[in-house]
Amino acid sequence: MANAHDAHDSHGGGHGADHVPHVTPITHYFGVFGALLVLTAITVGVSYLDFGPWNLVIAMVVATMKATAVAAIFMHLLYDIKFHALVFSFSLIFLAIFITFTSFDTFARGRADLIEGLRPQSSENPFAKDGRTRPMMAPRVPHYGAAPAHGAAPHGAAPVAPAAAPAEHK
Repeated sequence: MANAHDAHDSHGGGHGADHVPHVTPITHYFGVFGALLVLTAITVGVSYLDFGPWNLVIAMVVATMKATAVAAIFMHLLYDIKFHALVFSFSLIFLAIFITFTSFDTFARGRADLIEGLRPQSSENPFAKDGRTRPMMAPRVPHYGAAPAHGAAPHGAAPVAPAAAPAEHK
């Protein structure tokens, strides 16, 4: 009868005849733990500073460094088949591409604020300004050569009330 190790290899779960398990020294684990603490402190420190749009870039670089350290040591990619490290590297490259395209939108926000300020505040009363309920009227443009209509005032003057009709005599 075959032993448990042979049974494990017979169903395809083994790593092959040349596989030797790697034992990572405990000092590497503590080194990664220390690096993760330092990188976390950097992430927190950067969050209190304003680097403008570079805040996101710095945070993503630090997060990538932490993920790489964890993947290399804790997931044993440093000592595993290099194809697995290659797959991990390509996943980081695609993540960087997705974040780059997303940052085009993130970094462009706020550029349209000047244009948005020109839009009417209310669609029911688009000419109202400063919370007025009545719409502001556009200033009259004088028509040179034409007599003003009855009761109309020249440009800039107050409108004149029409004269009262004469009373009938009895």
